[in-house]
Amino acid sequence: MDANTKKGYDLINRRRRQWTNEEEVRHAWMKGLEEALQIDLDAERARRDSSYNNVVIEFKGPGLFNGSDTSPKFVEATVDRLLKYIPRLASEQGLAEEDYIGIAIDGEHLSFAQVQGGKITHQPLMPFTTVTFQMVVDALRANFRRAITAENLAEDFGHLSHTGREFMQELSNALAEALGQRGNRKIKMLFEEWSTLYGQAADLSIQQRKKINGSLGFDFSGSTDIDLPAKLFVTHTFHSLLMKLIAAEIVAAHGMASSTSLIHELLALGSDDALIDALRSDVEDGGFFSAVGLHGFVEEAIFSWYLDATTKKSIRTSMCLAIRTLLAQLSVYRFDTIKKTGRSRDVLRDFYQDLVPEELRKSLGEFYTPDWLVEHAVAKLEYKGDQWLSARLLDPTCGSGSFLLEAIEQKRSAALAASWTAEQTVDMLTTTVWGFDLNPLAVQSSRVNFLIAIADLMQQCKGKDVEIPVLLADAVYSPAPHPDGDQKVIEYSIGSQQANLQVVLPADLARDRGLLDKVFQLMGEEVEKDSEYPPVAQALVKARILSKSQADEWHDHLKLTYDQVLALHRQNWNGIWFRIVRNFFWSATAGQFDAIVGNPPWVRWSNLPEAYRNRAKPTCEKYAIFSDTKFHGGNELDISAIITYTAADKWLVEDGRLVFIITQTVFQSPSSQGFRRFRINATDRLVPISVDDMKELKPFPDAANKTAIAMFTKKVQGTTRYPLNYRVWLGKPKMDDAGNPKKGRGGRAARLKAIDPRLPRAKVIDLVDVIQMEANPVSQTMEGAPWAIMKPGHFAACQAMFGASTWVNGRKGITTDLNGVYFVDVIDSNAVTQTVKVRTRPHEGKTDLGQPREFWVEAESLFPLAKGAGDLHPCYFLPENTLYAFVPNRGIDRASLDAAAASYSSQTNPQDL
Repeated sequence: MDANTKKGYDLINRRRRQWTNEEEVRHAWMKGLEEALQIDLDAERARRDSSYNNVVIEFKGPGLFNGSDTSPKFVEATVDRLLKYIPRLASEQGLAEEDYIGIAIDGEHLSFAQVQGGKITHQPLMPFTTVTFQMVVDALRANFRRAITAENLAEDFGHLSHTGREFMQELSNALAEALGQRGNRKIKMLFEEWSTLYGQAADLSIQQRKKINGSLGFDFSGSTDIDLPAKLFVTHTFHSLLMKLIAAEIVAAHGMASSTSLIHELLALGSDDALIDALRSDVEDGGFFSAVGLHGFVEEAIFSWYLDATTKKSIRTSMCLAIRTLLAQLSVYRFDTIKKTGRSRDVLRDFYQDLVPEELRKSLGEFYTPDWLVEHAVAKLEYKGDQWLSARLLDPTCGSGSFLLEAIEQKRSAALAASWTAEQTVDMLTTTVWGFDLNPLAVQSSRVNFLIAIADLMQQCKGKDVEIPVLLADAVYSPAPHPDGDQKVIEYSIGSQQANLQVVLPADLARDRGLLDKVFQLMGEEVEKDSEYPPVAQALVKARILSKSQADEWHDHLKLTYDQVLALHRQNWNGIWFRIVRNFFWSATAGQFDAIVGNPPWVRWSNLPEAYRNRAKPTCEKYAIFSDTKFHGGNELDISAIITYTAADKWLVEDGRLVFIITQTVFQSPSSQGFRRFRINATDRLVPISVDDMKELKPFPDAANKTAIAMFTKKVQGTTRYPLNYRVWLGKPKMDDAGNPKKGRGGRAARLKAIDPRLPRAKVIDLVDVIQMEANPVSQTMEGAPWAIMKPGHFAACQAMFGASTWVNGRKGITTDLNGVYFVDVIDSNAVTQTVKVRTRPHEGKTDLGQPREFWVEAESLFPLAKGAGDLHPCYFLPENTLYAFVPNRGIDRASLDAAAASYSSQTNPQDL
């Protein structure tokens, strides 16, 4: 609360002791609001008590509502007054009556109201407090009820906002205190679990860390060793809560709940304890959503840790104040038109990108797909009309759900054209559009986006039970029988080393989702009671969930799994695991899909958390996609290549289509030789159909990656037909003022490079030239050989050039992995000392190395540098810069490295070192 708002509140609060009638209530409130807003309000115009912008306030005498929304005076204020004033004002001003905010105030309580369709709906009565006064001030400042857009959310809840900054600081303080306590406490365990699996930021320099910390609006007072993971955990917690609250308001605004607003109900709660209890039951445990038939909508429990932190009174007081401030700010938003206004296209993704600094997102491998690229990838499926109605589609790494939203949009259009009812459409969408992700925040984002996309349909299907098929699941490592173990048992490891839950279930149970849900539901309830397994086994039979023979046959496996969860419960780490296990095993029973579409993460194998690598490595070895070349093995393999195989194997129907946005290097780099074999298993083959090469276009504005859209199918003993359809996307030539093409290096046309990610697909198509090429393997004898990308017919003409040379050896060139240090400009020399002065080029690499620096070094270590495609052109050499490179070793085998180490020392090369 700013100083003026505090003055306004204090003014009203002082006069509360003296007012006796409606006029005195009105006068005190008007003066208080004018003080807070620093404006003159318009009193009693056209018989309205007060109006400013699109807010209309109706006052009544002190306490006449009697704290009840059924009292005669409250009904008079809303039905007799606001319901008449607002439509009249809307008619006069030519605006929709839904855009106006009505407020009824009797000095002791207040309520917000809205007119829609000629009827007035109101929120619960709330007591006069600093928070509710702030709500009125915010409503007056907002003019209209605010729309759910990324820009508005960033303005009201981002790091530059008072509300977001203060709440995240409270979360940070609570986390620092919890992590500082001794013992294996729940919050500490949750943080360690999250940090190990999801919060590892790699390769951040000191400068990058400073930049990240400078863009965050809060501090962390705990250990500096975990400073960034802790801040990211806080940011994710904040984003998770905000998403759930937005989802609850969307449900309420579309008439699916008995409440018209969960936010106002929470604000009406007087005590902090009541607020915490309501947040736990309604929001974090998903009670509000289950009550309206949205089952399993909130299933992660990691980000509910802030509620456990409020056991300490001082933290509870400050945390609840921050929560109420957040609720008050969110209360001025309008949730009923988010779909109708077209503002719903992954607004949560865009807000998240504003909330988490770019440098931090890049270090985590988080690159969100521009909408036009999503549209183009989905369009490559070439589905028409009724095909959309039946096709089952999966995004196995769905993130915030962009590809799911595009599929839903296409399917809804097809359903509308086929005159399907809302109920038929909802049934179709919730059975044919699926998403998986390993990150709990991404899963929640995607579920909320899915809900937004079908909320207007759900409004027409009141009382319908729905489960949104977006699962916390792993696209690489999913439940399956152990290849060398009992095929009647499915084993699965979940969690990091902190939890390390080894789930063992009978295969028949694991594959029966309905039965597994019932078993886990009862087991979860018994864990909360701290029951040992024997009475649980009896309860399963008594409840007729299992037969006596099933309970006996499966006893050992169920007991093993149950006892592990019970042990975690006794460490106060409860309420999580059966929900998580349920999601992972649901993915194993999802069936097969006609289409798999998405943008799997572009993260090197070596950058994955070690615990995850160890778990997933047997899967990768099963597909034999590591390179045969010892110098280009799994440490350079991209995880997107692995997911391409696992997704096709587990979930793609025979002759189905898989369209992935992946790195173009998988088609040409030595480390992807295994990928290019396209062998899924002994019988199935991954058959490439086409590739759209966009590496020259740079569709991701915050990443220097080589983008391609590849389409595959899966066929029994299928073979790839070469030459393959390969299209290269180039930006159109740049024009000078006279309309002539600009010239670039080497006399070639200068072309548009970067594409605005906000452009629609049709506009992007107008900005590019798509060049038809063909791809062929460079060797007919090497399985998985790199592809040659040439114009149609050129490969056949070059056949004589392929094969082993008898007169020259090909050279790879050098790889430094730190070009900003090893690539230098020579700016001076000293012939006497045989040294040269060099300047570093920090911008050459991805690692932030700060400003260029200058050094005198021995000349013997430097060699002239030709930078590949940038300097070498057909039939001539045209260097962009005269560069030199440090080359201390002459090979990458152990002998060469040892020789270099022996040759270079502080004695032989003091200046180089």
